[in-house]
Amino acid sequence: MSKASFCFFCVVSFTPVNSPGAQVYRCVQPDGSISFQQQACTNKGARIETGQAQAVWESLRSGEKSLYDQYRQHDKAKLKHKQRIARSRIKPETADDRTCWKKRQLLESVSARLRRGYKASKGNELRRRRDSYEDYLRRFCP
Repeated sequence: MSKASFCFFCVVSFTPVNSPGAQVYRCVQPDGSISFQQQACTNKGARIETGQAQAVWESLRSGEKSLYDQYRQHDKAKLKHKQRIARSRIKPETADDRTCWKKRQLLESVSARLRRGYKASKGNELRRRRDSYEDYLRRFCP
């Protein structure tokens, strides 16, 4: 939102609206007590001018409404964009068949190497790779 449109919106929103003053009547009851009410008195009473009413709700004018609708559309577009980005960042819960097949082949290769024999320096690495492939298959492949 540019500064100019924001200033315009604020000026238009907070401009006082001319409305007729509230009608308040000061009424003297038959027992001599005084009450204030919005309807004319049946006994003695006088109308009091209060000026403008404090709380008068006015709906948006057509120009303000179109500006408000533009802001809402812009906000919806931003939200859709953020949701689309968030969806693209989420990784699928299951891997595709080709990836699972490839991981099974790698696991079989490592297992065969462990059965066949290996140098002592390669033992930890082979077991770690085997565990990693098994974890992957358990988690992502049915």
